[in-house]
Order: sequence, then C-alpha cells, then structure tokens
Amino acid sequence: MNLNDSIQNITVAIIGAGFAGLRAAQRFEQLGINYMIFEGSDRVGGRVFPFSYQSGYLQYGAEYVNGEDNEIYEIVKKNNLLSATEIDEEGYETVVYGQEVNNKMYKIWDKFESSTNEKLERDGARKEVKNQSVSERIDFYFSDFMKAQKLSQSEQTVMQNMNKLFKNQYQLEWSAPSTDLCLRNFDTWDSGVDSEATLNEIGFKSILDELASKVPKTKIGMSSKVVNVDYTGTKVKIMLSNGQYFLFDSVIITASLGYLKKHKTTLFTPALSVSKSAAIDRFGFGNNMKIFLEYNDPWWPNGMSTIQISGRVGNTETSNSLEDDLMVFQPFLWARKILVAWVAGNGPLEASKLTDSQLMTVLDNHLDTNLKNVYIVSKIQRIHRHSWISDEFALGSYSYISNKSCQSNTDDIKLMRDPILTNRRPVICFAGEHTDSEMFQTVVGAARSGLREADRIANYYSLL
Repeated sequence: MNLNDSIQNITVAIIGAGFAGLRAAQRFEQLGINYMIFEGSDRVGGRVFPFSYQSGYLQYGAEYVNGEDNEIYEIVKKNNLLSATEIDEEGYETVVYGQEVNNKMYKIWDKFESSTNEKLERDGARKEVKNQSVSERIDFYFSDFMKAQKLSQSEQTVMQNMNKLFKNQYQLEWSAPSTDLCLRNFDTWDSGVDSEATLNEIGFKSILDELASKVPKTKIGMSSKVVNVDYTGTKVKIMLSNGQYFLFDSVIITASLGYLKKHKTTLFTPALSVSKSAAIDRFGFGNNMKIFLEYNDPWWPNGMSTIQISGRVGNTETSNSLEDDLMVFQPFLWARKILVAWVAGNGPLEASKLTDSQLMTVLDNHLDTNLKNVYIVSKIQRIHRHSWISDEFALGSYSYISNKSCQSNTDDIKLMRDPILTNRRPVICFAGEHTDSEMFQTVVGAARSGLREADRIANYYSLL
C-alpha cells in the first residue's frame, strides 16, 4: 500500500487491547499510521487470559485455535504450540443419579447422538427449520427416537438425562443457552476445517506475547476507560473516565458485544443508528466459566478425558441451582493435578456470587455425593477462575446467532460491523469477534476484524 501525506498525518484511536485491537495496531505500525490504544483494564489480551501455573499457563479464556488458514494458526505452527497429546474421546464416564451409565445405554445413546449431530448440521441450512433453536430440534429428534425404543422407566430416565448432557455440550461449545442457539449458526460459522487445534502448556501465552510484541507499550494506555466517543465535530473526541479527552481522525471500537449491549446508549454521541443498536440488542452474547480445581493428587483414572454428571443425588428442588449446571469435568492434558469444571447455563452467574471457599464446598459436596459409587473423590485444595460475566469489560464470553437475530431476517453481523461514515470517511469503525461473518466467537475472528478495520481506514486515507 502506497502511503501519501494524508495518511501519515492522521491519528486513530483504538478502543480495547484484545486481539482485534492489537492486530489493528500491528497493521498501523506496518503502515506508519499514528494511533493510540485505550485499554480499560490493567492487562492486554481481552478474552485471552493466560495465567502462570507450574511449568506453563492455564487459560481463563480462549483455549483452542479454530481453522488453519489464518494468521493465528500460523503463529501456532511457527512457535510449535500444538499439543503432543490428544484428548482420548473414548475416555468418558457418565453418571446419572449417582450411577454409572452402562454399556447398553451408551450404545443406544451413541446411535442417537451421532445421527442427531449430523441432522442438526444439515438443519442449519434448511429454510423450513433453520430459525428453530438447538434445544427445540434436539427434543424433536429425541421424542421420535424414544418412541422407537423399548426401555424400562429407569432406562428412560437415563436417556432423558443423557439428552440434558447433550444439550449442555452445545451450550459449552457455543457459549449459548441451547434454547436460544439458533440452528443458523451451523450454516453460518465456518473455520474451513472440522476440528480445532489443542495447544500445549504455553499455548495462548505465546500467541498473545507475539501480537503484543509488535505494539510499543508507549502506544497502549492501560487502565484508560473510554466513557464517550463524540463524533459530532470534524475530529472524534475520546473522553476517559478520569475526565481527560483526546481528538482523533478515526476510531476503531473493539469492545465486546456484552460491553456494547450495556453501554451503547451512553458511549456514543450522537447515538448509534436504530438499525445498528437493534442488531447489538438482538445478537446473542453468552457466558461460560472454567473453574480449575487443584488437588494434591489426581483421584480420576489415567486416560479419563471427561466426567459427566446429570440428575443430582438427593435433589428434591424443582428450581435450578448451581449444581444442576456442574455437569462436565475434564482432567487437564499437562497439569495432572488439575480437573477443569466447564460451566454453562445459569451456572457462571451463580458461581460468581460465591467466594472461593463457598464454591469449593459446593464442588466438593457435588462431586463426592454424585461420584461416591464410582470413585473415591478427594478434597479440592484450591480453585482458579475468572468470572467473565462480572468482568466489566467483557460482561460475558462470546457471541452467537440468537433466536431474535434469526427471526429478524437481517444480517446482524454486517449491521454491527458497518462503520459510521461522514462524507464517506470512516469515522467510527467496529471490530471484535462478533463482527466476523464466518468465525464470530473466536480469537481468529477477532484478529481478522482488527486487520479489516485498520485496512478500511488506511484504504480511505490513501486515496485522498
């Protein structure tokens, strides 16, 4: 790209130092465009949040890399970040009301699950059903399936709980309630491959360090919370929470969709268009939580990949509680004393209300009560967690196409992505994982969106 005097004299503000913001900044570094990043928190990375543990890093946020034809995967290959050990998909233990699910039930269930996964993928492109929710469609197939089975009452109960676990898998994978996860997600989202890359003990720490290394620290304002973006004048005025303000030619907003949902009415002057605001409201933004349970020694057997629990022992409550969402536990590939609780549904919100001590008690009791007929469960020594739902700059995990978005018959991703123009000048640009048409939800989508908007600005000014 040939730069003229106009492009070298402009200034751009980037709001947010997650992967979208860092990738935009890296592009501006290459082009010699003046910019400044405003990051509200005290760290870079956004929803990529590695923390040191033993000889490596555990991940509060992003865990896997999707796709292979992208810059993030190129860093994975260059830095040898792929895990040498793969998860044993056969190493499952499923417990329903305190009892192991036997091989007979597994065989019946596997037949249903494999065929239903394929049907759901196809349904995402079927005009007559693609606006239905995953939960609704699973229940449709499950009802037909059960009618064809000759099962005792206790066996039917097992199957019903397996169905709950099945829906929860989608909740965890998509960070979305299965009742609000529109089938259209399966037809829209596309990484180009059928699998995702599992990383080694360094993983996203190395990826984040590489992106951050391309951006001078002097160009990142940490703990700089932007409270208003005023684009009424010839320059865009960025107002910080401490009262400081700065003027720029263009701005790239990389705030999470959760943050935009909460703050869009006060963040922009003048207000966003009705269509963009409505798209932000409609589009889904879910919430997951990983709780790392640390033990003195592992109590689960070698080769175990996943423990699933449904149908709590001794539960007489009719309403849901935190324990109902404590369904999936996975031993960690390289940290042998760590068991990860993957929590979806209402669980992250309920867990965020508890202290670590209180949460450890709930988890200890839950595991011991439901697994005592299968394992001798030891006590948790400590837990590690980050609550994305209460993180003021995230307010959730990542985006998905909701029922409302499906029913609106609008391209909400495009509406959220479209810039605010003044005489064709891109004054306010929007990046972030929720603005990538094919790989929303992902770090790859976030990075691509930052590059996209940096190039949008550069292309405009280079033609002046």
